[in-house]
Amino acid sequence: MDTDTTDSSGRTDSTGTADGTGGTGTDGGGTGGSGPRTGLQLLAAVGLVGAVVAGLWGLSLLETSTKPAEKPAECAAAKPTDPPGYPALCAAVNRPDLPALLGTPDDHITTAHPAPLALGKDPMVEVRLLHTVVGFTDSSTTVDDMTGMPQFHAVPATVLGHPAVTYSSNALVLAPGAKTGPITRNLVVAQDPKAPAGRAFEIAVFREDGRALDDATLNRLAETVLPTLPGWVATP
Repeated sequence: MDTDTTDSSGRTDSTGTADGTGGTGTDGGGTGGSGPRTGLQLLAAVGLVGAVVAGLWGLSLLETSTKPAEKPAECAAAKPTDPPGYPALCAAVNRPDLPALLGTPDDHITTAHPAPLALGKDPMVEVRLLHTVVGFTDSSTTVDDMTGMPQFHAVPATVLGHPAVTYSSNALVLAPGAKTGPITRNLVVAQDPKAPAGRAFEIAVFREDGRALDDATLNRLAETVLPTLPGWVATP
């Protein structure tokens, strides 16, 4: 991808930690509104989001069907163990124009459900198309957290006037003997334009062909979907 400014040292491996860190604690930068957090905690949180959209990649769940969808995929019903915010998040992301926003208008949505490896209380939704997987998280990992972890090579950005960062990771692979999956492109955007240390929305996208999503498409997706999410604060 021409616009991808990160390199392989900034991608997460299949355990969700940055290459070479071994998951040991380097102090993170932001507080996320809940006091200082250790590097280990932040790596776990960020690595989870970077990998969770492809949590079952190794089981070939992208190969759901090659036939046109007869009707739009509905959001899977929330289970008692799912975070309360999942239904509203899924309803906002599972939209009929999602394939077009991703630059693949002939693709179609096959499933929309809670992310299969979601942990903690952050609502997460995974929307699968035939050739692309999109994950959205209402995240307690903040923009300041990301900028405080140089091992992720997060690049500062702005989305609709909100502080943001982009970074790349590798999808988690569960297949025996597999090492890393395709590249995911991640965008973390502060929910409140005045609170880079507050809650954020994270978008993570990977494609079946292994090519990273270009940043122009990622930004178009963010600018269209984020204002529709509960918790989004419009720029004054």
